[in-house]
Amino acid sequence: MAKIIEVNLPDEYKNKNKYEIFVDLEQVASLATYQKQQIEDLKGEVKLKNAQMIKMRGDILKLKSMIGHQKMKIEELELESDTIDIEVEVEKNEVHFQSTGIEFEQVKQPLPKL
Repeated sequence: MAKIIEVNLPDEYKNKNKYEIFVDLEQVASLATYQKQQIEDLKGEVKLKNAQMIKMRGDILKLKSMIGHQKMKIEELELESDTIDIEVEVEKNEVHFQSTGIEFEQVKQPLPKL
C-alpha cells in the first residue's frame, strides 16, 4: 500500500513553482554534501596528525634512550680515566734523607779559584 505524506510548505514557498523549490532543495543538498565531505576530510586530517604525534613521541623516547645510553658510556669512561694503576715497588728500609736533629759543622777555608 502506498502511504500518503502531507507536506506543509513554508509561506515563502507557497507562491513558487515546483522548479524553484527543487532548485533550492538541490542547492541545500549540494551544500550538505559539500560540508559532509569537509567534515570527513577534517576527521582524516585529525587522525593523520594524531598518528604523526604518536610517531614523534616514539622518536622522542628513542632519542632520550639513546642520550641516556651515551651518558652512561661517558660516565664509564670518566670512571676509567679517574682510576690510575700505579705499580709501587717496596724497597728495603733505606733512609735517603737526614734527620733534622743533626747539627752541621761549620768549616772555614778559602774557596779554590778556577
